[in-house]
Amino acid sequence: MDSLSRRAANNLVAVEMDLAGATAEGDEDRVRLLQTLVSSGGQVLLYRPQLQHYAVLFGDMESARHVAVMVPGVGDGSNLCDDWIPDAQNLYDEAESSAVVLWKGYDNPVDILAAAAGSIECSEDLVAAGSALTAFVDSLSLRPEQTLAVVAHSFGSIVTGAALADCGLRCTDVLVAGSPGMTVDDLRDLHLEQSHFFSEQAPGDVIAELGVFGTAPSSPTFGGIRLSTNAPDHAQVQAHSEYFEPGSEALENMVDVVTGQYSDIVRHRSALPEIAGGLVAWVLRMPAVPVRMAGRHYRGPGYRLFVNWCQLVDLGASETGNIVTEVLDESERALVWFAHRIGALPEDVPFVPEAGAARPDADHGADEGESPART
Repeated sequence: MDSLSRRAANNLVAVEMDLAGATAEGDEDRVRLLQTLVSSGGQVLLYRPQLQHYAVLFGDMESARHVAVMVPGVGDGSNLCDDWIPDAQNLYDEAESSAVVLWKGYDNPVDILAAAAGSIECSEDLVAAGSALTAFVDSLSLRPEQTLAVVAHSFGSIVTGAALADCGLRCTDVLVAGSPGMTVDDLRDLHLEQSHFFSEQAPGDVIAELGVFGTAPSSPTFGGIRLSTNAPDHAQVQAHSEYFEPGSEALENMVDVVTGQYSDIVRHRSALPEIAGGLVAWVLRMPAVPVRMAGRHYRGPGYRLFVNWCQLVDLGASETGNIVTEVLDESERALVWFAHRIGALPEDVPFVPEAGAARPDADHGADEGESPART
């Protein structure tokens, strides 16, 4: 029995003992959580119930050609049952020759606003979380021929950013979904020169637009590749928690990244209002960039003032960029409506092209084997 199997067997014994105790005590919430762990069909690689730290492996790590480590965002035990384990199972079910590990091995805040109020890039809590993620990935002892994709959602992308920027995490691919930032303003700061980086941001995802943890990874100025989340004939992703929805283009793109099918990925096509709003936000953030870099590890007098100022600049830049995007988008709608009214456009032309919709002549991804990362 290898070390992972021994670890899982020992943790399963502990889970079953705790389940028996919770059942005897009538603790329904704890019973539900523990039953979910037992019945999920996965191997429990990490079990620290006092800290609510868990890791669950789906698939055979030894025979898998591809391994994905999924890092979820904020929440509690109910999210583990209702969101994180089902999301990991959805990814595993679709990704052939792959194993998927759900890793929730850090102290995450109750909600993203609480995180924004108390954390900023490279805070001690984030460095500790990033170090824990790096140590866990190293403990998997993957073979050189196995690929490793880190798939991070929401606050999990912030932890992943800290792990990449400051803790030496190395992987084949990184995909972040619904990310409010990764503690840096430029992809180069994540040290992914030999890796691929992708992001997903669904329309209406307000968490991804917070802009309080650095430049949004889906911004054109960040330097990564933004993937499409909504194809017309797929399940639609319209909210922060829907990226792993079965049948969605968002999940399909995740699967293509995990399995290295880069020629099948579908890139997001930005409309002019979105590009303009992103550029405005980038320009407004520029004055804070040298200050942020100089004070990245500063913890002396005035640190909290520095943190609050950086957050204010990020939030103001993000909100201003969103306003510019909305104004230009509404102006575009008005112009198209007027063109329809005067007969300058055919009736079958929609008022506003659907964001991310495929075009017959569009290049939808990098050729297989070509490195799609732009660093």
